[in-house]
Amino acid sequence: MVLRTTFIIALLASAASAADWTEYRMGPFRVISNAGDRPARERLTQMEQTRHVLAGMLGKTDLTTVWPIVLVLFPNQKEYAPHALPQPFVPGGSSDLSAWTADTPQPLDWRRDIVHRLIADNAGLLSGVTVTALEDLFSTIEVNATRVKLGARPPSLPADREREWARIQLLATNPEYAGRFRVYLGNLQQGSEESIAAHNGFDMTLEELNRRADEYFRAGVFEASPVSGEALNPNRDFIEKRLPQSDVDDWLAELKAAGKTFSPVSPRGLLAAGAPVSLEQAAKANPRWAEPHARLAALETNRLVKVSRLKVATTLEPNNSAYWQALAEAQTEAEQPTDAAKSWISAERTAPSAAERARIHQIRLDAEQRRIDFEIAEKKRAADERAQDLQRVKDAAAAEVRAAEAKANREQGGLKSGATPVPFAQIYGGETVSGALVQVECLNGPRRLTIQNAKSTVKVLIRGTEGLNPADFTCGVQKPARQVMVIHDAKPDTQLGTIGNVTTYELR
Repeated sequence: MVLRTTFIIALLASAASAADWTEYRMGPFRVISNAGDRPARERLTQMEQTRHVLAGMLGKTDLTTVWPIVLVLFPNQKEYAPHALPQPFVPGGSSDLSAWTADTPQPLDWRRDIVHRLIADNAGLLSGVTVTALEDLFSTIEVNATRVKLGARPPSLPADREREWARIQLLATNPEYAGRFRVYLGNLQQGSEESIAAHNGFDMTLEELNRRADEYFRAGVFEASPVSGEALNPNRDFIEKRLPQSDVDDWLAELKAAGKTFSPVSPRGLLAAGAPVSLEQAAKANPRWAEPHARLAALETNRLVKVSRLKVATTLEPNNSAYWQALAEAQTEAEQPTDAAKSWISAERTAPSAAERARIHQIRLDAEQRRIDFEIAEKKRAADERAQDLQRVKDAAAAEVRAAEAKANREQGGLKSGATPVPFAQIYGGETVSGALVQVECLNGPRRLTIQNAKSTVKVLIRGTEGLNPADFTCGVQKPARQVMVIHDAKPDTQLGTIGNVTTYELR
């Protein structure tokens, strides 16, 4: 009887222990576990060291994430199986969720996904190829508390992807390059061409860097190397708390939903509602989240507002090629071809694959041609408008002359048969000079005209522009010389050498 009672007590204690859930937290990471203390701390240590080493490479003091990254850790496959997910992570209402077992190491794709999220939420512009290579590099990270090794060869990579991994592995782990690797990545994040990044980072041409990387890849000798880990104590530095059953039930319910449904009051639940008001609320609920702004842009009919919303999305998530493409298209519709061309460059740079990059490159070339055509058309339109304005001035001046002549003739009782019309000079009064306009001198305000005819060469002055069109008298030698008749007031200016001030004129 005593033995049976002892067995029952032990069984109940075991069941209670198995149901004991604890949350361990550091930075953006949470491990929620009923698998015991040590496995949970080891998984969180691996996540935190990944974050620390990657931050150093990206030139950042700290890496945060748009969403908390949560790992629900079960003690074994039997308890994990009912909660298994279709992919490494699924979206929760207010976090990104994953689940695994304490008796099996985290899969490589899960580790890649962690790195992908850290890069997407913190890095500047990096090509999709570089991001994938960094994901592959960190997928085989080896962590033992503060001792970290990086660079073990991942299994079963496609040939082109393994080549890119080897290139990044060389730069990140070889002492000749590792100290300057963050400078190289920093230049790429700022939008510099890779040739500039190679020069600033390693003081060599891109061709030379590629040659060395190719030699390294062909040699095929890849070894994990120690890297500087974070000085943390897994038994002391993590925030730890026991979870009430209600919290555990909520987490397990989110795992069961597998990213298909969310609490309606959570940020992702608000986004799923899809209405402009709920999208605005979702953006406020998580200010670092780009997707609500992209969704609002898709609903926007005002072209400039659409551009503004997509700019926010690309600022929050600069490595999202799809957002850059949407921004480029919106800028094109808003007649901003220069800005659109820049956005296409960013879309191409962040493309997730070589095929996608080639497709976007062609779109970018087409957009650049449209920009050039637009600028040419704008210049022609402006020139046409100037020509039309000039012609309107000339037509108005000619109409004024004809009206003055008609008025003078009417005042004389009209023209009789064979009568001579009132001459142009008589209408306005003053002295008349006719000849070839050979030069116009601009005198810081007035313009001095040189008129040459068979009898003499004279100079007259235009003092003001009232009733005159300055565009008729461009400064400099007139080529070709035009015929002009001017009427002046016969008031000479000995200092300027002119015989009078122009009161009106007629170009022929």
